[in-house]
Amino acid sequence: MEIEMAELGLSGVPNQHSGGAKVDIELRRKLERAAIMKHDSTQLKFKEAWFFIEASWMDMWMNFVLHDGPLPGPLSNQTFYTRDNTLRKDLQVTKHYRCVNPRVFAIYTELYGTGGAFPIARYTLDIYSTPILRDDVLEILKLPELSARVAVTEMREAYEEWPEPPVEPQSWCSWWYQCCCLCDRLPTVLGRLFGGPTYAKVDAKAAKSAKKKKASKKAKRVHDEEESESDSDAETEETSSLLSDKE
Repeated sequence: MEIEMAELGLSGVPNQHSGGAKVDIELRRKLERAAIMKHDSTQLKFKEAWFFIEASWMDMWMNFVLHDGPLPGPLSNQTFYTRDNTLRKDLQVTKHYRCVNPRVFAIYTELYGTGGAFPIARYTLDIYSTPILRDDVLEILKLPELSARVAVTEMREAYEEWPEPPVEPQSWCSWWYQCCCLCDRLPTVLGRLFGGPTYAKVDAKAAKSAKKKKASKKAKRVHDEEESESDSDAETEETSSLLSDKE
């Protein structure tokens, strides 16, 4: 039976509240009632079928959403069958079972689960009419199951409230790290306290003047070197010309 429910994509367990979340139960009642009333209908659409739910379970759900009753358990079909796993002969609509469309049935199963019970689906309101094949049931519930999952997730986000995470107090290690290791002025402060090296302030104008003098000296030195090279070249030319004349 569990394999059959997995094939249908239906949840076998109820969509329970998240651990640690604060649940607004009144808002949940309101949202569930609004969702069911929105999708409930007295007629089927094309290629849809009726899904059968125990009247006793429906009464428990109505008591929950209308009269502040407890949450109903998972959907069950046990009262429809005898000990021989055959349908009872005395089942009557409204008295023993209720019929809902695929959209409503998918919302119920997403909220409360099925307990592994295989859904009973018919094209009429008569539970003794011809059963629907499993592949057809799978196709009928395919899209409603997906939309129900989205709708129930949105409902849970609305009626569940997560508490703010507690702020962890800072230890002395983290305080020392932030004050000392992340402080840009720490080396200067420690240097002054413990006699470390100090650095004199440099005047911007004096630095610019010194740089200019240094550049002037460098230019003069280059000029002197060029003049000495030109004198040596002239002497070489004169010597070579004299030698050529002697020849």
